[in-house]
Amino acid sequence: MDRWASGIDTAWLQLEQETNRMVVHGLLFCDGPVDLDELRARIRERWVDVYPGFRQRPTWPTGPIGPARWVDAPPDLSVHVTTMALAAPGDDRTLARRIGELMSTPLPADRPWWRVEAITGYDGTAVHVAIHHGLADGVALNHLFHALADPVSDPRTPAAYVEPPRGAQPVHDVRLFRREVRDRASALWATVRRSGTPEGAAELGATGRAIKNSAWLLASPPREKPSPLQGRPGVAKGARWTRDLELDVVKAAGKAAGGSVNDVLCAAIAGALRTYLGEDVPRLRAVMPTNLRPLDRPISAELGNEFGLVLPPLPTDEPDRGRRIERMHRSMATIKRTNQALASFTGIAAAGLGTPSHTQKLVARYARAGSLIISNVPGPLEELTLGSVHVRDVMFWVPCSARLGLGVSVLSYAGRVRLGIDADLGLIGGQEGLDRFAEALDEELRAL
Repeated sequence: MDRWASGIDTAWLQLEQETNRMVVHGLLFCDGPVDLDELRARIRERWVDVYPGFRQRPTWPTGPIGPARWVDAPPDLSVHVTTMALAAPGDDRTLARRIGELMSTPLPADRPWWRVEAITGYDGTAVHVAIHHGLADGVALNHLFHALADPVSDPRTPAAYVEPPRGAQPVHDVRLFRREVRDRASALWATVRRSGTPEGAAELGATGRAIKNSAWLLASPPREKPSPLQGRPGVAKGARWTRDLELDVVKAAGKAAGGSVNDVLCAAIAGALRTYLGEDVPRLRAVMPTNLRPLDRPISAELGNEFGLVLPPLPTDEPDRGRRIERMHRSMATIKRTNQALASFTGIAAAGLGTPSHTQKLVARYARAGSLIISNVPGPLEELTLGSVHVRDVMFWVPCSARLGLGVSVLSYAGRVRLGIDADLGLIGGQEGLDRFAEALDEELRAL
């Protein structure tokens, strides 16, 4: 049945451009051959029959403004789910080249905006999933990975990943806004009630300063210092990924500074940027999607987007690895006191009800305040299986937008973590430049 898109989903549909495809790419590394007929059967039963977005395509309003509308367009799985064989030698580099080609290729506009490709000729089978951001965000993609795979047993797995989806509810953007305002007001009131103690007073003061500075940052985003990572993007994209790393190693690296896994990995990205751009690089800023979806509740069958953007500074100007983690932790602790993510979500969702050019200008204002995008999504807690086929690893890549030329995606998987890198080849310095950054990031991870 046809349905209206939410404001936030319309916005991500409007951001689609020839030089920046708003498509989330995922990859399941499978130990062995994947039967194409069985894969199509799973996708039909577990995706197409359950989630309306997999059997609809977006159309645009007839007037100058208004939300997009999803209209029924039953998919032909012989077209949506295909296979291809890598050329020899079928190694990581060959696979990365193929992923880059897929990142540069648009999803056909006359059918639902997703596709799956089972890539053979590699070590086992690499199942590539491409879903337009207007249909699903990173958390929704992880839900789909779990839905496609066999049931998991770890009781800690979030309900948003494993519970059957709940029915669609109207006015999605407004519901999220009300929920977040209620929860944040409750947290702020709890802080106010503790203000009679020295610790509470200090926390209230820090929260007030953080909210004030954050409001100014979003109202008038600064222009990032000149960086080769920003500029006019081209069509050609490239993909890489780092070595995997045990989560316990990352947690141990952050323990001394009180830092989280995200703090440690962002500090490592900052160190890699120092190597790639030179040690005289100034402090740069990242654009960072931040989840607003409750992970302890079932996801909506509409999937969609429930995240905002924050703009944390990266300690690229800090030569010491340990101090980079400390500084990253302080930056993120400050942001957590604010409403940056909710404010940017609200602004982008409202823009989605206007013209595409208005949305593009608004997101460009946020993007010009950073040099790259960093996305961190918690992945499956245990290894997945597709019938008799074991999934040894899972990856994803976040799309860039506006004039950003580099994206780094963090996804944990069964106690390990790996970073995906996607870049505009014209801005990163071609395949060689992308290799240099990926090697610098691997070196930072080895040093943890």
